[in-house]
Amino acid sequence: MRIILLGPPGAGKGTQAGYISKNFNIKKISTGDLVRSHIKENTELGKIANEYYIKGDLVPDKIPTNMVKEWILNQIDSKWLLDGFPRNINQAESLNNILSSVNSNINTVLFINVDTKLLIERLLNRQSIENRSDDNLETIKNRISIYEKETSPLIGFYNDKKLLYKINGNKPIKSVYQEIENYLKNK
Repeated sequence: MRIILLGPPGAGKGTQAGYISKNFNIKKISTGDLVRSHIKENTELGKIANEYYIKGDLVPDKIPTNMVKEWILNQIDSKWLLDGFPRNINQAESLNNILSSVNSNINTVLFINVDTKLLIERLLNRQSIENRSDDNLETIKNRISIYEKETSPLIGFYNDKKLLYKINGNKPIKSVYQEIENYLKNK
């Protein structure tokens, strides 16, 4: 099974990805974690990414696309979940090309939808708990705005391909996971 997990910043994608990975024995990769790792290690890609990241802007497509491509090519026979990738139509098309080149495809796209007010509340709370520099109010609003402009079109893109499953992410974490689990067990 190959899964994409979509949703706005603060929707709980990372949390749900962890549950899915553990309970379904699926490898997961978060582009956010990949980018943060490169930034922390001060790699050339990390330096470039950091300039965008601290402003809340999306990192140029080629950086996460190349990171994800390398990861996928090392997981050809595995079940996996992508958290935070693709972030736009260009990345989705690149992902399709990568998968086609190895005779693979996406099985399902889980979309966790959350009201904007709740997203801001969650992200501000996360900032105080995790001390993430990318979670201040101005950056949060910018990230949500970018999501609405760049990433939201993926909902229609994957819906047209009959791959999209919508989840109400306003519910408590365990309720959201229960819905995901029930869906995946019947998939």
